[in-house]
Amino acid sequence: MPTTVFKNILYRLALPFCAPGCGHNPISALSGHDLHSKGAYVHLVRKHHVLGSATYLSAGNQSAMILTSSEQPCHKPLADTFFRVASITKSATSALVMHLSDLGVLDVNMPISDLFSTDSEQKALNGITLRHLLSHTSGIVDPADLEQSVENGVPFTDLLAVSRCFNPGTEFHYSNLGFGLIGCILEQVLQIPVSTVFSHYLFSPLDMNATLVGSSIPRSKIMPVTRVLPYRKGRDVIVTRLGSDALSHPDPLRHYGHTAGSMYIDILSLHKLFAMLSAGDGSYISFSALEDMKAKHASYGRLSPSLSYGLGLLRINDPFVSDNIVYGHQGFAYGCVDGAFWDDRTKNMLITLNGGCSEARKGRLGIANRDFLHWAFRKELPSWSE
Repeated sequence: MPTTVFKNILYRLALPFCAPGCGHNPISALSGHDLHSKGAYVHLVRKHHVLGSATYLSAGNQSAMILTSSEQPCHKPLADTFFRVASITKSATSALVMHLSDLGVLDVNMPISDLFSTDSEQKALNGITLRHLLSHTSGIVDPADLEQSVENGVPFTDLLAVSRCFNPGTEFHYSNLGFGLIGCILEQVLQIPVSTVFSHYLFSPLDMNATLVGSSIPRSKIMPVTRVLPYRKGRDVIVTRLGSDALSHPDPLRHYGHTAGSMYIDILSLHKLFAMLSAGDGSYISFSALEDMKAKHASYGRLSPSLSYGLGLLRINDPFVSDNIVYGHQGFAYGCVDGAFWDDRTKNMLITLNGGCSEARKGRLGIANRDFLHWAFRKELPSWSE
């Protein structure tokens, strides 16, 4: 994945020559509202080498769903296909935490060390609150071997001994480990597996087809993910090793991998989550809890001056995308570049999920997501009301 300005330049130069394409007309199904700028959408799908996708647009009570496919690799999603949406999971996690806060089960401002009993656990978590974890201001930096540590069941106390790099609340540093610790807290408080917490307190109340356990879904129902650059034929990822974990019992010391990016969900169910957040009607979380999620808690700084962060929500203030603040989240993992966003004034929404896409970035925002947002919020959705 290109993570520096120089690597992004090299990546974008190599993309047209080394990445697989999706064909001249990749759209395999279109339902709902007619597209007024269909050609522009197809151009973006081809430009960013999107390998099979589901896109959902909504404006008021009107909506459209677009499915695209690719032949090599063969990615042909249906409306009910499950996608592993990577860091979009963080928005779901935050909504769940705020719901439990409304219920009085959690306090986002309470030191999380108070929830654990051993000296090593309390020392590792000292000074950190749920608010710090939700806003990436916990002082925790991801270790290079985080994925391997999750898979090998290394206790979080061992990782935090070397991953706490600055005082909580003083700096923003995007941290999957920090967000993953929320799963440990949920298990410690509720004494049930984190997957069950999500099922009982989020997925069922919102009637979502979703899970944190990919192995519970037939493999034929899950969208494979292929990295477009470097492209390696036959290296699709369907269920990760973490997603194969049945989570039959709680293990608060080791279940810190799921709440940061392990949700499998279909696009209509993801729309239910973001429709609830954009509506702000108090149906699942209180108005004050939603405003807390949307408030600016941290800034990305000079690298991405148009981006800031709330609680589990990315905030985009970019005139290329919209005149208004856009909320949502993006997800990068194994080659996918997913996004789920809404314009806070118009409530127009874009959700786009795929099985592989250009991972080039402008700052920290995926260029593919930025281009699709511009198309949706500047071109396509405004035309629906004309």
